[in-house]
Amino acid sequence: MSGTLFILTLTLVITLTLYIKQLRREARRFNALFNYSDLPTLFIAPDHTIADLNESAVTLLGYNKRQLRHKCWYERLLPDEQAIQIRHTIHRSLKEDARTKFKAPLIRSNAQAIDVDYTLTRLPEYPKGYLLTLVDLTDNTMVCEELLLVQTQLHESRLALSQLDEQFKVTFDIAINGIAILNEDGSFNYINRALIEMYEYNEDYLRHLGIRLLLNDEESAKVLLDTAKRGEKIDKMHIRAHTRSGQPLDIDLTMGYIPELKQYYMVIQDITNALAYTTALQQSKKHLEQRVTKDYLTNAYNRAYLEERLEQLIQVEKRAFGLILLDIDHFKKVNDTYGHLVGDDVLVHLVEALKGELRRGDTLARFGGEEFIILLPDANHEQTLNIAYKLQRYIADLDFENSPNITCSFGVESYDGEQEKRALLLSADNALYKAKESGRNTVVDARTLSPSDYSI
Repeated sequence: MSGTLFILTLTLVITLTLYIKQLRREARRFNALFNYSDLPTLFIAPDHTIADLNESAVTLLGYNKRQLRHKCWYERLLPDEQAIQIRHTIHRSLKEDARTKFKAPLIRSNAQAIDVDYTLTRLPEYPKGYLLTLVDLTDNTMVCEELLLVQTQLHESRLALSQLDEQFKVTFDIAINGIAILNEDGSFNYINRALIEMYEYNEDYLRHLGIRLLLNDEESAKVLLDTAKRGEKIDKMHIRAHTRSGQPLDIDLTMGYIPELKQYYMVIQDITNALAYTTALQQSKKHLEQRVTKDYLTNAYNRAYLEERLEQLIQVEKRAFGLILLDIDHFKKVNDTYGHLVGDDVLVHLVEALKGELRRGDTLARFGGEEFIILLPDANHEQTLNIAYKLQRYIADLDFENSPNITCSFGVESYDGEQEKRALLLSADNALYKAKESGRNTVVDARTLSPSDYSI
């Protein structure tokens, strides 16, 4: 899941980087051709107003840029009696060809009229507009070949930008994850098909929602935008949302800011199914671990886990700990009198009772049959004895529902950093054996036994 998002994000960043570099190259090329050309050139908007003009045009016309911007070019430059007629001629010509040429007087800022060759070129669909190039016929230093070359280069530059924009859209529209380009105010500038299908809204409504699609809280949305704008990449941020039909939608959000474009990019990965699968997998793993480490009947730890925990305490953690070995008194009689199912209930009830009395971090394990071992990390010998006596009295006073009451015998030992595991268990086992010999329902301290009390 994370690998797929990483690859997609990397592809997005690489493609955006190439896109930005190409935009810069084409922009530099256009600016160089437009601004530094010796040919007076004007950029005309689709509504025929002057959007920009180069320095050569400023020199020829005698106006500054501010005086001409947003003014209708033919009304400002052509004589009144010719403006309307030439406008209709140009309109008919551009329907058949992308370029039209004509000769007409040009009115400069000082009201002087000069003869000029006009060349008007329609730019591609994106971006819309026209290039108007002027050749002063009173100055023969300019040649028509240079005019045509510059016009062609400008046309190709705009066309390349248009094609690049289309390639950009196609690349992200086929992506399987949701991708969006956002304006600085958080509104969507571009949304791919996957994002529309993911949220089940139409494109217009998604554009209306913008960043609120992810965060209903305006303040949180602003914090998210500000964080990305500072250059802090949002990487796989988990957000819980809902589709149009109300279905829960878990997503991973990756987001960044592109200073060159003054826009944000956003990658949204739907992890709803993956998250459900991961949760189920974790539950299965937990269940499996319990099956491996827990006793099936009593849910106490099993013998294998006990051995592993002893090794951990002795060899790795090197901690002192107390050890209590306990055995249910006359358990065979319980089985013979009440049956093995009741005997199983007794084992289960005992484990539940013991767990309620132990500390967090203590280990209760079934050693075998009706024998159990309790490990008490960081408990010294005296503390271990006190806990054993407490448990012995507690169990003797218990009333098990639908099961006979029981007592237990206890053997107590503790690890002080010197004993081996086998010797430790043998010592506790001998203490338990002594408790059985002493009449049961009692606690025996392994350290009070004499050598004659030990048998192997």
